Amino acid sequence: MTTHLLPRPEGERLHLTFTVAAARPTLIFLAGTGGTAVWAAEESRLPAAAAAAGFNLVVPEAQRPRPSEPAKFITNPPRWNDGSPPPTPEMATDVDDVAYLVELIDHLIDNGVADPARVTLSGFSNGAGMAFRFAAERAERLAAVAPVAGLWWPAAAQPSRPVPTLYTLGRADPLIPLHGGDVHLPWSHRLVRRPAAMRSLEAWAAALGCDTRSVIESDRDGVQEERFPGPVEFRALLIDGHGHHWPGGRGGLNPRIGGPISAKLDLNARLFDFLSRHHL
Repeated sequence: MTTHLLPRPEGERLHLTFTVAAARPTLIFLAGTGGTAVWAAEESRLPAAAAAAGFNLVVPEAQRPRPSEPAKFITNPPRWNDGSPPPTPEMATDVDDVAYLVELIDHLIDNGVADPARVTLSGFSNGAGMAFRFAAERAERLAAVAPVAGLWWPAAAQPSRPVPTLYTLGRADPLIPLHGGDVHLPWSHRLVRRPAAMRSLEAWAAALGCDTRSVIESDRDGVQEERFPGPVEFRALLIDGHGHHWPGGRGGLNPRIGGPISAKLDLNARLFDFLSRHHL
């Protein structure tokens, strides 16, 4: 099992080198705004979890506002074009990241890295928004999607097929509030109004053909699990006292930005259990 960190150097849309013996289930993981591929892999602790689950892990990197300069969390943050309003005018982009991910998946399959029936996608924050967007526009390429602490920004595209979905969010997330509200973005130094994450989940449920009214399956030890009944598995995990951090990760984002960190859920084991159950 091999982990591939794919930073995005200037002028290169795709630059990959792989040494694997056979195609395997593959998870593509997308960092949030400001996160590099290396930082996201270390922060999430996904490499070890992917290896233990028998998955290849591929971590690409979003484009920077100034590609010729190094990535910086505040001043030159990598950011996926997930359809959301940019935090600052400089961060507005017309980069076609859907096409980029299609190219990436094709390359993984053509080079014997990914089993074409077992390609899955996860992302955190802005990366979660990109995972939603890709699942909506290119559903036929994914076995499952697992956004964490992000929103689906609905556009004209609707999934061509229902995609199994696992969604995770902390109830104390100051940047992606469960019930919506004013959010202080570190890049713009101003308040913006964010829609309720719960409304985003209901819209996604409707797009999948699921019931928009969830059923609470369990609520214990500070983690509530909800299921949206329908043609595919769609579950949401809500974590008490947890902010804008990968559940079970290192918690490297400053709490002044990301809020509190909870140890109530180590997401990685649950994530790969979910992804392992689905294939095209």
